[in-house]
Amino acid sequence: MKTRKNDKILNYRIDKTVLENIQKSLRIPETGGILGIDENGIVTKFYYDSTGITSKLRYIPDVKKLNTVIENWATEGVSFIGFVHTHPKGAEKLSELDIEYAEKIKAQCSLSEILMLLYIPAEEKFLQYVI
Repeated sequence: MKTRKNDKILNYRIDKTVLENIQKSLRIPETGGILGIDENGIVTKFYYDSTGITSKLRYIPDVKKLNTVIENWATEGVSFIGFVHTHPKGAEKLSELDIEYAEKIKAQCSLSEILMLLYIPAEEKFLQYVI
């Protein structure tokens, strides 16, 4: 897939198993996880953030746990590429808080782009953004 936003292009493919795991794990709005990409440009890893804080309006990642997962992935040749999180039906755009969070993580991780995969469980719909 090529995802484009503001002249930014991020080349990647998402393994079918990753998409299936996201659909199984993220069944309600405002939950999420992280994505890892291998050396061939394939998103092969998804980690469901079961210890993150969720409410009807917001998802707050468990940063300490997610950083540990990212460190473990690195030993397998897998790099953090971004996040996946859910929104309620009809909410197809990233919120200002989503964008601010992505910008903060992008800066802290020295990434030029970060993938924000949005999943809407009620519609079984994926939307992709690059920040």
